[in-house]
Amino acid sequence: MELRQACHEAGIGVVAAGEHTGPPRLHRAVPALSARLVVSLGAPMEVRYDGHVRHTRAVVAGLMRPGTATPSLTLRPDQPTVYVELSPSAMHRLTEVPLGEVDAGGVDADDLLPWVSRVCEELASHPAWRREWHMRVRLLERLERAGRTTMSPDALEPLKIIAASGGRVSVEELARHAHLSPRQLRHVMRRALGVGPKFASRVARLATAVRRAGDGADSWARIAAESGYHDQSHLVRDFNDLMETTPSGWLTEERRNLQAQRRPSL
Repeated sequence: MELRQACHEAGIGVVAAGEHTGPPRLHRAVPALSARLVVSLGAPMEVRYDGHVRHTRAVVAGLMRPGTATPSLTLRPDQPTVYVELSPSAMHRLTEVPLGEVDAGGVDADDLLPWVSRVCEELASHPAWRREWHMRVRLLERLERAGRTTMSPDALEPLKIIAASGGRVSVEELARHAHLSPRQLRHVMRRALGVGPKFASRVARLATAVRRAGDGADSWARIAAESGYHDQSHLVRDFNDLMETTPSGWLTEERRNLQAQRRPSL
């Protein structure tokens, strides 16, 4: 089986290896309904979350929590990093820790994944273009040895629907799909994932808007309409609440990472 397909089926999403050039700059994590593993192959990373700053060489993070904005990372030159998105079930299988116990600020990966430091040494010995492939192979090996997830499908399946729909499915419809009452669904998801369906949908909508902006949509009004927002001001509020910035401010911060040639206008 082709490597990327095997990774997809195992719950390994985006894997990206990179290295910042130029002066240090702030990078805000994009809201997502996935867990994350981020490792530095150089100096420890500076991670900011919920008013706290810490330095670590590797961090494993869960889902966002209501009332706390996404974490940010200070990118520095000569600090190669590898970024991995993991499905909640893959994260649980690797760490054996309930996702509800790990928020988006994360914990030092060495505490949950003691093999990460060895993988980082291997990655550092490879050229940059080879690191993504190597990380995928090592994660697949670990998942093949891991047990099956014990996370409730009543929490995981609604989360998949929320992500696939961009947060456009109502709580009532999600509950019917899971054969639960809305109250039971909220309880199951909060216990397993740390978030309920309403907040997860909010994260999914903003993730959709950010992706459309990166793809080069021509205006924020259009992005808002196509991402399920009532209007542009609703989108701006979610940027402020979930990322502590404005849409134009985020574009300015991420301009070097965006692939699109056009940038939305306000």
